[in-house]
Amino acid sequence: MKKIIIIFCMLIISSNVSSEEILRSVVIPLTEDDYNKKATKNCRSFSEVLLEAKKEWKHIIPFKLTEEGLKNFLIGYNKQEKLEADIVTVWPSYIGRRDQYYVLIGNNNCFVKWLELLPNSIQEIIDIGSNKNI
Repeated sequence: MKKIIIIFCMLIISSNVSSEEILRSVVIPLTEDDYNKKATKNCRSFSEVLLEAKKEWKHIIPFKLTEEGLKNFLIGYNKQEKLEADIVTVWPSYIGRRDQYYVLIGNNNCFVKWLELLPNSIQEIIDIGSNKNI
């Protein structure tokens, strides 16, 4: 019985790690510039939202999608809902029994929206965009 439980736990851990490893290939760390941009329009500044999130989630290291990741994310996401963005940030949270990622989205340094997604959901959106791009 112990062997079955150990094998089951290892399968769960390995499936989470593999999806996170794939996602890590399309993210890069946020820069100081990301936190200090001025809004180009009369809107809620995306940089201010990032600073608020940084204060709220001090324990989380955020990332943003690379240019290729952003392009594929937008293509995949736009299959279900229209979205214009020039930055998509990912804030991984490992609280409780399931991993969830907070996704903050901006365009021209204006805050657009936020989503709460599972790591696999983000990867699936990117994969849809990537497959459409081939």
